[in-house]
Amino acid sequence: MKKLLTFVSAITAGAIGTAAAEVSVSGSGTFYYSSASGDKAVTANEDTMSVVGGSVNFAMSTETTNGVTVTGSASLTQDTDDIILTDTDAAGAVGGMTQLVFGMDGMTITLGDIDNAGSGTGEGGDVATFASTHASVHAAGTSTAAASDSAMDAIADGTGINVSTSMGDAAIDLTFVSKVGSGSNSHSTNATTTDYSSGYAINVGFDLAGASVNVAAGGSQAKATASKNNTGMAIEASYPVSDALTVTLGGSNGTIAGADEDNLFITAAYTMDADTTLSIGLAEGDSTLAGSLDKATSTTINLSRSLGGGVSVFAEYADINQNDAGVDSSASAVSVGTSVTF
Repeated sequence: MKKLLTFVSAITAGAIGTAAAEVSVSGSGTFYYSSASGDKAVTANEDTMSVVGGSVNFAMSTETTNGVTVTGSASLTQDTDDIILTDTDAAGAVGGMTQLVFGMDGMTITLGDIDNAGSGTGEGGDVATFASTHASVHAAGTSTAAASDSAMDAIADGTGINVSTSMGDAAIDLTFVSKVGSGSNSHSTNATTTDYSSGYAINVGFDLAGASVNVAAGGSQAKATASKNNTGMAIEASYPVSDALTVTLGGSNGTIAGADEDNLFITAAYTMDADTTLSIGLAEGDSTLAGSLDKATSTTINLSRSLGGGVSVFAEYADINQNDAGVDSSASAVSVGTSVTF
């Protein structure tokens, strides 16, 4: 409570100063080549492609006279994850400036566009970002199930407040947003009769028997008549089997947009030497949207090697299988590339 009172007084007193103001710039770039095939005939496009992109990130910070730090950020991004099926340049995007982050005495309070607490808990099993994206283009099914997505994802995304603190040895993360899915402005037409409001989420992280454990739960209120409220819960644990091998497993369950969703995943990361890591992931997800049971599974592999100076090279493989109301389809992709952090 004392931390919150100090935080509120810092704002109401207009105590934010510029004596310790700082701005830093960082960036990254990625290039990769990928080849995919599957049950879906993508006749208008080739099965191979090369993609380049990256980002420039600006971080800003200052400190009030009573020791509260305030940070913000902005970015310029050319996305390399989302595949646009043309050979023209994808438009760059300007991002950021949608949050103010206040930090003091082990507590962080974020105001603005929030990705809900525990959004990544229970999400995993896909270790091949680029290959998985390319393979999904060649999967014939239109399954609503996602093998690697957690039911907690986006359950309380929107404009609101997030509080991160600790209680004993546990890390506590809390989120509340008035309108789910809102960006920098939560005002929405027909907000009282459509979509979801009052989104909340909590994530608790702690160590148990040598494993790092995260447990998350959340929900939101359906405003449309006859729609179900969103609810979700998830858990995951990461255990260092040895100095070289770490195994992570988890899953989630929830009711999202009226559909029952669940997923399970396991990943293993093996450090082959100081610069080389081999990761393997398995994931499976179900969804009952539209009255039928859709399923998706993925098997992914990633081999990455650091070359020093922020430069690394990688090779990925992804195999995706979908069952859309009893109709099976599959696709696979191989990607190789390099990424640089400036």
